[in-house]
Amino acid sequence: MSEGMVAEAMARFSDQQLNRLFEAILVNDVAEDHVTLPETIPASFTDDVVRDCFDLSHELWARQVDRRALAALVDRLVLSADLDSRERVSFKHIRAKFKHMRFACVLYTTRHQSPILFKSMTTLMGHVQDAFRNGHSLKTRLYALALRIMIISPYWLTMERELSRMKLETGPAFERYLREQINALSDSLRADRMTAHPFHALRKIISRQVSFFDDYRTIFPDDRSDAVARYLSDLNGRMGRMHDDLVLKHAKGEQDYRKYQFPLDIALREKLSGLVRQYPL
Repeated sequence: MSEGMVAEAMARFSDQQLNRLFEAILVNDVAEDHVTLPETIPASFTDDVVRDCFDLSHELWARQVDRRALAALVDRLVLSADLDSRERVSFKHIRAKFKHMRFACVLYTTRHQSPILFKSMTTLMGHVQDAFRNGHSLKTRLYALALRIMIISPYWLTMERELSRMKLETGPAFERYLREQINALSDSLRADRMTAHPFHALRKIISRQVSFFDDYRTIFPDDRSDAVARYLSDLNGRMGRMHDDLVLKHAKGEQDYRKYQFPLDIALREKLSGLVRQYPL
């Protein structure tokens, strides 16, 4: 295996670590008004930290996503266009592990992109979930059928190969990437008003940051990284609810998603500005 390339997941991490990471993922959009940032935010990372964080995310996906279980859920959706409460939770959890792995590809690899098949499948899972949640039977069956095709062995094996061959960033390059993301956030906050699309781009920055700190605090647990992760989770939850509201209003015809301009909530703006001020740039 050449330097910087990622091997197939090889159980470098314990089940306890994987479970702890997934517990963090499940609450990475929970709003907590009282959380504050620590005096210093970790911002110096070695090549090994980047590798460890990617491998942890990879193992969570490779070891805890059961392809047969996913196929059974999708088959159910093709036939009945719905899932019972237990099955909905199972689908949600599988999708959460896909999303976390997609964030890992964007965060830690030199291209800062997810492989096309993996990205497409993760996106398709979101379309399926939205469709059955909203009771759209035809859309559910069509999306589920497309997803079922992607679960068959040739596509799945191709996804595994794509993930195993990704080249990772160095520690200094990863640090630069994180700073660039915060600088982009800072630039956006200069505007008094914005539309939903740039707001969604801001939320992605926060989602990627919380994803990294969930990886980081799983491997290197301490109070400081926990505090940063909880602060980011609070931001992620607030912004997620705001974006859901924007999407809903567009669907109802109350306002145009791409054209309607709105001011950021004052409390949200202050919390985002606090992150920018505290971040070591």
